[in-house]
Amino acid sequence: MAAKADSLTPGPTRPVGSPEIPQFYLPGGNHGDARTYTPSLYGAARIQFGDRKRGLEETRRVAFLVRINPTGRTIDWDAARPTDVMPEHLLKETAIEGEYLPLSNAAAQIITFTRWAKSFDRWIARTQRVELTTKQDPPEAVTVAPKRGGVSVELVAIVWELG
Repeated sequence: MAAKADSLTPGPTRPVGSPEIPQFYLPGGNHGDARTYTPSLYGAARIQFGDRKRGLEETRRVAFLVRINPTGRTIDWDAARPTDVMPEHLLKETAIEGEYLPLSNAAAQIITFTRWAKSFDRWIARTQRVELTTKQDPPEAVTVAPKRGGVSVELVAIVWELG
């Protein structure tokens, strides 16, 4: 009997979602005895911060990973972990064979994926800040949010992590 699509049993091939949803592999990872790929949602963005009064003009690139619940329909970006892997380092193929945990039905649908990508954009704008210390006496901590329109999403994709 075949396993249900959203069971937690690993399968021998990568689950296929909508062709419009980009899928990549994370480089590196645990190459010991682990041979199971786990799906995560990956988001990368370029953020511009600026404050004329304080002489701040800064651009940052950030990337985050959040696990995709195999039975869930939502993504909690607040549970995301930062990663140093930028979009240009993601791999289209992997040289290491393994089994794949399933994707949720929601993750395979372009409508849901698009909603998750939009929520990443809003989450970045809401959570990313630059902390400054003023030069006045006594020094004061100041938090600067991204400029209006200063968040540019580079990529949101499903990534497979060996672990």
